[in-house]
Amino acid sequence: MVPNMDLVSEAFSPRSQALNRATNSIVTFNERAVDEATHLAEKGLEPLPIAVKDLIETAGIRTTIGSKVFQDYVPRRDAWVVKRLKKTGWIIIGKTNTHEFGMGPTTTSSIFGPTRNPHDLSRIAGGSSGGSAAAVAAGIVPVALGTDTLGSVRIPASLCGVFGFKPSYGYIDTDGVFPLSPSLDTIGVIAKDLSWIEKTISSIAPRLLRKVKLKNRPRLAIPKWFRAPHEIIKGFEDLVGEVENRFLDYVSATGYEYEEVDMPVAERLAWREVMVIRYSEGTHIHLKYRDKWDLYFPDVRRLIERGLQQGYSALDYLRALASREEVRLELGRILKRFDVLITPTTLIPAPRIDDVLGREDGPVRGVLTYETIYASYIGAPAISIPVLKIKNLPVGVQLIAGYGEDSKLLAISKEIYRH
Repeated sequence: MVPNMDLVSEAFSPRSQALNRATNSIVTFNERAVDEATHLAEKGLEPLPIAVKDLIETAGIRTTIGSKVFQDYVPRRDAWVVKRLKKTGWIIIGKTNTHEFGMGPTTTSSIFGPTRNPHDLSRIAGGSSGGSAAAVAAGIVPVALGTDTLGSVRIPASLCGVFGFKPSYGYIDTDGVFPLSPSLDTIGVIAKDLSWIEKTISSIAPRLLRKVKLKNRPRLAIPKWFRAPHEIIKGFEDLVGEVENRFLDYVSATGYEYEEVDMPVAERLAWREVMVIRYSEGTHIHLKYRDKWDLYFPDVRRLIERGLQQGYSALDYLRALASREEVRLELGRILKRFDVLITPTTLIPAPRIDDVLGREDGPVRGVLTYETIYASYIGAPAISIPVLKIKNLPVGVQLIAGYGEDSKLLAISKEIYRH
């Protein structure tokens, strides 16, 4: 048997199909996948299995974007990233569930219904790349593509107990990916281990992977903003407190040099200005579908309409874009003394689906996205590694490096994960 041929076949086994029905993670399978893998194997090539978020176009395979508007859409072309994967021996297993239009951290507003967390089927998988994270965590596939705008790869990776990597903004072409906020959108990778992330990145963005030899033990900076303001965590105080304490215990137990650092520029700008960008761009994208807004899930429609209600001016938008440089410069000053920032990825473990349905754009949205917004705003690479457990549920730890330092980030992630 050719290596990894078993993994392609395993995705279609009765076991995997049962797990998929339980988690609702892969919503459309590639019926040609086994034949495509066999063809590669006969040529002496190694087929590599991967699932792809249902926002990313795949020629001949339905791409619904989680919405009634596109429920019958079958693209004629592949997204750029899918073309790259196919050229380097990857087999598309299927399309993974997503929150409609990628607009939510819960993957509950989807025409296919909620994706369920493999660790507890009564709980959310996170989002909006929830289907990708659940498929990996359930062992249906070893790796899956997601998209990350404000944390949509890292959040579900955290809640499902797998690795979630958001590369530096702009290094992977997003052509053929339905946009949420083009100034923030990034294709990311969710995997069962770091080796599968590296295999995937080597195919789609090899320039991000250069050899890095760490000269010293990693020095970790804990931004004081990791403790979210009270208005963000209202209603979740006990869980948040437990995550914060477990996180600090974990950092201390690594034995690495660490320090809590002030980042006043980030605190003043990042969380405010990123929403100016997100709402301005997101609402603009959906204005052309305005006659179909009645088909949207209520929480998604409310978010789009909020962009109109906020009434941001062109000056507000341009200021928000320009402010990113000031925040990046502050990070640069911090990283002269430290190697990476470290935070919890999410402030809580996965909530129950019944507690989220109908309230997707309520307090749960803020508490899930709070820690991931910073790296998205400045385009920095970030990764969630699965190392914490809260009430027997996974919570990730997030590492953030300087822009373009993806290789260093992955090297430090390996080092830290081993401890």
